[in-house]
Amino acid sequence: MVAFAEPADIVSVWRPLSAQETANATLLLAAAAQWIRDNTPDVADDDPAARFVSIDVVKSALLAGPFTGYASYSKTIGPWSKSGTLINPAGALQFTDVHKELLGISVTGSAHWFFGDC
Repeated sequence: MVAFAEPADIVSVWRPLSAQETANATLLLAAAAQWIRDNTPDVADDDPAARFVSIDVVKSALLAGPFTGYASYSKTIGPWSKSGTLINPAGALQFTDVHKELLGISVTGSAHWFFGDC
């Protein structure tokens, strides 16, 4: 299976990646491609929406960096401090409703029914 993007694509829209981040990004891009293909089986290998969504969800997963597993962080040096709350503390792929809409996946429920053997 071919991923829709490569780690270099993430670098081009974000920042340079370490060797460990590049390896992780490669795995996450493959997993994102699998999720996209599972949910949109007819997607083309060069689909621009699939490429954008792949880059976006993997970038979000990499954002936690060394704080993966933590919900928030704080660092104090002398009188200065920096703190934050992580959006994706697990460092997992999270496909939002916007991502799903870009891929043509319905985000609303649909009616289901079964009338048995009529």
